[in-house]
Amino acid sequence: MNRQQFMKAMEIHLRPMDPFERAELLADYDQHFELGLREGKLEEEIARELGQPEEIAKEALGDRYDMHTPGSDAFYAPTYREMRSPRNNTSATRKFFTAIGLLFLNLILGIPLGLMMWSVWLVIASLSLLVVAPVAAVVDFVFLGQLDKPEIFVAIGAFGVGILFAIASKYVFRAFKNTTLQYIQWNKNMMKGDVSA
Repeated sequence: MNRQQFMKAMEIHLRPMDPFERAELLADYDQHFELGLREGKLEEEIARELGQPEEIAKEALGDRYDMHTPGSDAFYAPTYREMRSPRNNTSATRKFFTAIGLLFLNLILGIPLGLMMWSVWLVIASLSLLVVAPVAAVVDFVFLGQLDKPEIFVAIGAFGVGILFAIASKYVFRAFKNTTLQYIQWNKNMMKGDVSA
């Protein structure tokens, strides 16, 4: 068996293997031929030293090797995609129990935590209304005719704090919106049966 025949047989017998893993293993054996040829060996001699492609494939595949599969025929040998176990189709029963589980999860945890989270944002957003404190001081001066120095400082301080809360409420809103959307997407993925998401 020459190099080309050996490599072709290896490729056929290793079809159940992942394509990247198979390519890596074939490259290793091709390297053996390169090294052997540099040492002056014949291709047939190198192939004999390496062993039978079917035995090498059996060892490399382990549990994936199927002795009933005619690996010598490229037409019949299954590919990696064919060997993979098919994804179980989601049944109505599984969807029903998933929906019930998600309903209880959302009622017990999801909705209360979501309401608490958005209540925190509402408090922060409400505190941003402190920016109108100078307006209150001006109204006090216009209608009551009095304006104390401490009142001016408090109005300016409240204005600054209100700006900080306004900025914070913007970032908190974005974070909470993303969290809420991700949670909704997770619920959808669970209903579809995509547990990896």
